[in-house]
Amino acid sequence: MRFTDDAGRSRTFSFEKVDGPTELIDDLVAALASGARSGGRWRTIATVDAAVSAARQFVVYLQTEFPEVGSIADIGPEVWWAWRSAKESQTRWPGQVNLLRILLSESPRLPETTRKAMRARAAKPRNRLPENDSYSRDEFGRIRGTAKREVRQALSRIRTNSERLQQFRDVGEVGDGIVFNVAGVQWSTGSLLEYLAHNGKFPSPYLAFRAAHKGCFDLTGVLSPAQALFPSIREIYCLMVLLVCERGFNISVMNNLTATSFRASDASGEAPIYTVNTDKPRRGAKRYSSEILGGEAGKLWENAVTLTEPCRTTLAALGTPSEKLLIGHRHKNVANIGRFRQEWSTEGLSDYYLRDAALLADDGTSLRVNLRRLRLSEQVLNQHSRQNSETVSEDIYRMPDPATAEGAAETITGGQADAVAHAKATVTIRSLSAADITTARTDPDTAATKLGIDVPTLTLLLAGTLDTATTACTDFLNSPYAATAGAPCPASFFACFTCMNAVITPEHLPRLVALLDAMDNIATLVAPARWVSDYRDHYERLRAVLDQNATRAEISDARRHITDDDREIIAALVGRNLDA
Repeated sequence: MRFTDDAGRSRTFSFEKVDGPTELIDDLVAALASGARSGGRWRTIATVDAAVSAARQFVVYLQTEFPEVGSIADIGPEVWWAWRSAKESQTRWPGQVNLLRILLSESPRLPETTRKAMRARAAKPRNRLPENDSYSRDEFGRIRGTAKREVRQALSRIRTNSERLQQFRDVGEVGDGIVFNVAGVQWSTGSLLEYLAHNGKFPSPYLAFRAAHKGCFDLTGVLSPAQALFPSIREIYCLMVLLVCERGFNISVMNNLTATSFRASDASGEAPIYTVNTDKPRRGAKRYSSEILGGEAGKLWENAVTLTEPCRTTLAALGTPSEKLLIGHRHKNVANIGRFRQEWSTEGLSDYYLRDAALLADDGTSLRVNLRRLRLSEQVLNQHSRQNSETVSEDIYRMPDPATAEGAAETITGGQADAVAHAKATVTIRSLSAADITTARTDPDTAATKLGIDVPTLTLLLAGTLDTATTACTDFLNSPYAATAGAPCPASFFACFTCMNAVITPEHLPRLVALLDAMDNIATLVAPARWVSDYRDHYERLRAVLDQNATRAEISDARRHITDDDREIIAALVGRNLDA
């Protein structure tokens, strides 16, 4: 089977060395081809490789335990449960189980009874081994701090050498006076950087050695002179560690990140806020979502783009352009697949690359770095779902972890503080329920009198003509926030929650829920002082509005009905792009 990704890179996957029934292997290849088709579940070489590996291992298992299985049509529920049990006895995480479940589901030959059996999805274990528990807050901080130093060091090195390259392009020299001849060709620091920027390598290993020996480049953090302009594999893994620590991204999401994003705030004003599109293939039809990145996460995103931009520039010069965010430079062209790595896999590889960082656990033993465990820790420590539902985050990630129980007292205290803040929140907004709207359509005079507006205004309200970014406004030219009577309202749409001119209806719920989710997101990003000064009061009022006007079921239903337009409006609102 030959797979080509969105960037045009291809790889052939073979089952020639797999010993098993021909019909079974053909079925599995067909299922793989279905999942890897254009627009299918698997969009990268790394994810297809993982699926192929799972299929090969499954064939080996069936040959040993169920030799009578000759095709996917022969895989009954008992085969599935036996394999799942064997797999779960070997690992404490459900990745392989979920992967094979998805793979087999791609085949039309799979029996319906087996499909039903597979719908009982594998869950992360409640009784985890200690090494599968979250890191402590201090351990998490040490890992994050180490990765941040590595990335900062890489940024400094690449900026220094890039500035030398730009100086060479501007004036023809970098000012260090280094010039030497190799095989009759004269080279300088600037000309070597120019060659490196266009080719991703030096003309020869000897030239690379001479350049390093003469100190032509800043090589802080790396050994290979070819990485003077590019991040190493280790540095990309450190960047991945930071993305997990900040946003809880998993491997598949990070593999699909691109360098393009939408800046939702004024670059000349406040700190930038980005809306970044994410792709989690395992979620099927719900694979695409967006993340709002501000504060530290926004800075991290900018650093990630800056760190890896030279890789994209060189790939474009080589005729193989890429928009991937995570691209690292191999100091050698391993297996002739190129010097730039764009696919990332194996959660534990970060430990391999960070082993010499001498990180210590709280008990003084060596601290191993695992991206999957970091992702668990981010949700446990921040008590926030990431690329999963609140229910999954609570039941699978947070509740089973010992750190959650230890933090219960702090959570209770925080809840009491939230209750006090909620009680102090001033909410003067009016509302119409679904029943109120039905009544208003049959008896508009009574409804208008109840709201204190005239019937024509009520008609416009019910038609949605008076809608703002958050609510409906019944008197835009009679605002309590305007300096003079009759002037247009100058206030932020956040202020609608304290305005007697504002009215909410069930039609506003999806957007209000989207705003709540966006502010929950921001709460994990900005400094506490900024949260208090810029967002807390608005957040508490919004929570009060939702608590008073919708049930949990209605809020959940509204969340399912959030549109792309709602998300765009909310992104602009929190980015302060809608303020007068």
